[in-house]
Amino acid sequence: MEVSVRLANEDLWAIFHANTTEMVVTKTGRKMFPKLEYTIEGLKANLAYGLVLQIEQVDDNRYKFSGGEWSAAGRGESGGAPKNVMHHDGVMPGSHWMRHTVNFERVKITNNLNDANPSHIFLQSMHRYVPVLTIFEIAQSEMPFLSAPTKTEFIAVTAYQNTTITQLKIEHNPFAKGFRDGGERKRITPESCSVS
Repeated sequence: MEVSVRLANEDLWAIFHANTTEMVVTKTGRKMFPKLEYTIEGLKANLAYGLVLQIEQVDDNRYKFSGGEWSAAGRGESGGAPKNVMHHDGVMPGSHWMRHTVNFERVKITNNLNDANPSHIFLQSMHRYVPVLTIFEIAQSEMPFLSAPTKTEFIAVTAYQNTTITQLKIEHNPFAKGFRDGGERKRITPESCSVS
């Protein structure tokens, strides 16, 4: 059996991809949504495997959002060598990776070049990226398997540019509550609390 990887949440990624996915990068790091969730098949159950995530720059362009769409707007910054982030479960047998959906929910994307957190990946704003999953057998008798679904491509931004993407994030991300109800976060004040 050959190794196969598919997005466990492929339908959700397809909705975002149809509208050119945007991911906000912050100085302190931001989790990605949609999440990177994979279903893996075809590994040898008893062999040890490691999973590594990279986020690679797709091209050398800088992008701009104008007239309701993204387009190349000249030469961008060099992406440099992509950072490898090992899955937080470490090295595990193939049976472990195939038993359940594998996600990289601890990975955050940042625009802080000096961020030394091992699970934070530096990205340039207004550049296009694609996450790449590498599965490698620890004994190294086989070549590593790489998966980079085009549906996971996104533009790194410091604020959402496309209102459709903003709406999709609100509709599908349970943690986007700060954008709901007119965009204002609800704050707890002494007057709004009642002690019974």
